Amino acid sequence: MRIIQWNISYAGLIEKKINFLKNYIKKDNCVFVLEEAVNSDFKQLEKIKGFNLIYSLDLRKPGKYDSKNRKLGVVIGLSKNLEISKYKVIKRSLLPERTLFVSFKYKNKEVNILGFHSLTGVDYKKAKSAQFYAIAEFINKNNLDFMCFDANEPKKDTYKLSELEFFDQKGDKGKAASLILGEDKIHNLSDSFRIFIEKNKGKYLKNFPLETSFIVAGGAKKRYDYIFLSDNWKVQNFNYLYKEAVLSGSDHALVIGDYMFLI
Repeated sequence: MRIIQWNISYAGLIEKKINFLKNYIKKDNCVFVLEEAVNSDFKQLEKIKGFNLIYSLDLRKPGKYDSKNRKLGVVIGLSKNLEISKYKVIKRSLLPERTLFVSFKYKNKEVNILGFHSLTGVDYKKAKSAQFYAIAEFINKNNLDFMCFDANEPKKDTYKLSELEFFDQKGDKGKAASLILGEDKIHNLSDSFRIFIEKNKGKYLKNFPLETSFIVAGGAKKRYDYIFLSDNWKVQNFNYLYKEAVLSGSDHALVIGDYMFLI
């Protein structure tokens, strides 16, 4: 199974991004999760042959007076050999349209995947924590195989979970983000990249961040983009494609993982 996670960015030409994405999608057993997709982007993404697409803004449609920040959605595309059984947004999330849950059949097994895009602390303050809490509640109540997301976290990325530092959102001291990413996480999913580098972790022990998926204003490198997996899957290969993705018009790395089903 190939899983791709990418914040495509609402700015820039979608055609260029699609051409880049096409280099990495596979005909069968492939899923891509895209964040910051506006409606015009989705119309172009629908033209990708061999995939069925679900769009969060079809499930939580923008209202008459919604501003632009309510018109950024999540797209999940699945190769046509994967039968979609159900899908929904997280209604209790502050911005449901920035979440998307899909179940599909793979080798007669149900596979569940969640995609979401965290709010930014700079723009949304306490709302960022509120969204994390709602997503944590959903994860805790649903069995997931994969979780693909742009977290806008952590403040400091390290190999040791105990040394991760999260942003303090108006006094939450990073607790909400830790429920998703830290040693206080309330789920059994694991960070694919940490698992992938386990045998070569010495190379990464002094890396801050472990890998670059985004560069913030001021030039600080961050690893904000993730694919988490359950124990039902084994990571075979994993990569962050930052420079190539930026040249294609995004400001985030395309994250790509190949997995083997164990059960």
